[in-house]
Amino acid sequence: MRLIGNKVEDVSEQVLVKRSAHGDERAFAVLVERYKSMVFSTAYKVLKDLSQSEDAAQDTFIKAYAALPGFKGQAKFSSWLYRICYNTCISILRKRRPEVELTEAMAQTIDGPAEEFRSRDIQTVIQQEVNRMPDDYRVVITLYHFDGMSYDEIAHLTHRPLGTVKAKIYRARVLLRERLLERVGWEELKEVMWK
Repeated sequence: MRLIGNKVEDVSEQVLVKRSAHGDERAFAVLVERYKSMVFSTAYKVLKDLSQSEDAAQDTFIKAYAALPGFKGQAKFSSWLYRICYNTCISILRKRRPEVELTEAMAQTIDGPAEEFRSRDIQTVIQQEVNRMPDDYRVVITLYHFDGMSYDEIAHLTHRPLGTVKAKIYRARVLLRERLLERVGWEELKEVMWK
């Protein structure tokens, strides 16, 4: 497909990727426009911080633009971009996570598990506990349960064996169940689960 006038937006993704790899900034701008929402939402799901998610999204596109000449097209461009975003976010998490967990733990004041649970929606409690999980558990459980990715897709994205991904998701579920039981107690949890 040829570029005619200002119709770069109508060009196929394959052509845009090829042109971007050869330094066409206008073509890359179209790719950014097409994928900026996906990249930002991915970053936000992993980082849970607006400012850091914006930075991670920007870094993702900078890294993608620099790496485009080496992109062979063996995977979809969106999958390749998703992988760059994921790696960028993991790097950010490795730098900040211990301090964030300590700060969050110290800031929490709880009157009692039953009172806290009654005053909050179950989804909020679950999300808080998922956010407190170790990074590797939080990422896989988020990709599986909230993003709807399959075990195979997660294994491909994280470059981990399928068995490792399944084991991490299983362990993450066990940890989440333990934390919810500790936080709200079985009677409260059971009452909400079977309403």
